[in-house]
Amino acid sequence: MTDNSLKLRSYSQVVWTAEIDKAIGTDSDSAIGLRFGISPRAVRTRRKNLGRTYETSSDPIKWTKTKVRLLGTMPDTELASKLDVKVYWIRQKRAELGIAAHVIPDLPESSSAKEKTLVTPERIKLLGTVPDTVLAKRWGVTGGNVTRIRNSLAIPPFNENKPIEWTKGMLNLLGEISDNKLAKMYEVSNMTVKLKRIELDIPPFGKSEMDPLPEIPKHVIPWIGKIPDKQLSDQFKILRTHIRVYRALMKIDLAEYETPLDHEWTDQEEALLGTMSDGAVARKTQIPVCQVQHRRKSLGIAPFNRQGKVIWSKSRIERLGKEPDHLLSKEWRIPQSSVRKKREELGIRPCKRTARKWTRDEIKLLGTNFDTELAKQLGVSETLVCNKRKELNIPAFKQAGPFQWTQSMLKKLGKVPDDELAIEIGVSYQLVSQKRLELGIPCLRRSDLKWTKDIVDLLGRESDGAIAERLGCTVGLVRNKRMELLIAPYSRP
Repeated sequence: MTDNSLKLRSYSQVVWTAEIDKAIGTDSDSAIGLRFGISPRAVRTRRKNLGRTYETSSDPIKWTKTKVRLLGTMPDTELASKLDVKVYWIRQKRAELGIAAHVIPDLPESSSAKEKTLVTPERIKLLGTVPDTVLAKRWGVTGGNVTRIRNSLAIPPFNENKPIEWTKGMLNLLGEISDNKLAKMYEVSNMTVKLKRIELDIPPFGKSEMDPLPEIPKHVIPWIGKIPDKQLSDQFKILRTHIRVYRALMKIDLAEYETPLDHEWTDQEEALLGTMSDGAVARKTQIPVCQVQHRRKSLGIAPFNRQGKVIWSKSRIERLGKEPDHLLSKEWRIPQSSVRKKREELGIRPCKRTARKWTRDEIKLLGTNFDTELAKQLGVSETLVCNKRKELNIPAFKQAGPFQWTQSMLKKLGKVPDDELAIEIGVSYQLVSQKRLELGIPCLRRSDLKWTKDIVDLLGRESDGAIAERLGCTVGLVRNKRMELLIAPYSRP
């Protein structure tokens, strides 16, 4: 790993000079990226915009009509073996001619796979003793069904701690079929298959280029490979899968994990177990959370129940019914249901006031930061902050310098119209459109969203936010459709 890999820039952060453009296409995208400190994904996009291709050497195959007819009629690995060449040249020629990859037909689905799992004592004993996929196949149900049952019973998953033995047959199928299908065939995880494929520089099924680099904040990249992936994930709140894929694509070795020594527990430390969350005990005692959890379970101590530990002081009881339940729950950091239950027990009527009182200091904060950040700071919803800012005609916060795209923003590209997403995150329509085109994501037009009878029937019966989440669109789009049909908004009973 070179120093350049610690500060790779995205497409919008690069000033594309004549020197960089001249080098593009003379070597692989990864090599060019490392040389100039640019992500391979950005180099690949620039190369396409310049209309260039990168070829390692000349094609060793003399393509006759007979050989061309074989493309797509069998897996690329099989044809490569038949013509005694590398798979790369088969895939490149097939992609050049626009010939689809050979699709291995699915096995017929068992009719019993749709049946509901019958949980019996005998079956419960088997949970966690073998992989969930093995039991699912044996019982004729889906793997997710078995996993949900095992999780509901708090049974840990099967972990044999043995490395996967990659046979020649398994390796030949990498890139020939989807990662998901290969994972199901050999009862391994999708991520295991994906990482192995990336390790061998094999593009995904049906594609001629490698997987895109996951979006990871710049300040996290220098630590990848220096501290364990799980520690990075927990510390910076990033999906562990993204870190693993990034390491694989950038050929960064995994950081060595140092197993914590067994802790000698004192009476004072054991007295804390169950009085607060395992994470809180771990932070207070500087003991790894896994050891805290194991110690609590071995002593038969129930986990901390935040709802059951609510202390109802005289001052808290006096405020019940004088302020909305949801505001009190956020202030006291307890479930709203606990506030409502206590109020109803004491026969106190709910507060009639639903609108939030904004202080002068809070109003001054509007527009000085993203609505999402202010919502977290004030302990209210993002919608409440956004509506109050718009009510006072305060423009949305715009960050100086290159705009930082979060994972949640990227997931919405192409799922909601560009102009609506631009309004939601407080940027220009052109910036959203440019980012979507850069990632090769097709745009969503309003006409593309199908308002079926089942969805229309939900309008007014569920909140606009719940329907928007189900459809993968913005709340505004749902609200506009509801108002267009003159349907009253949902009111909680």
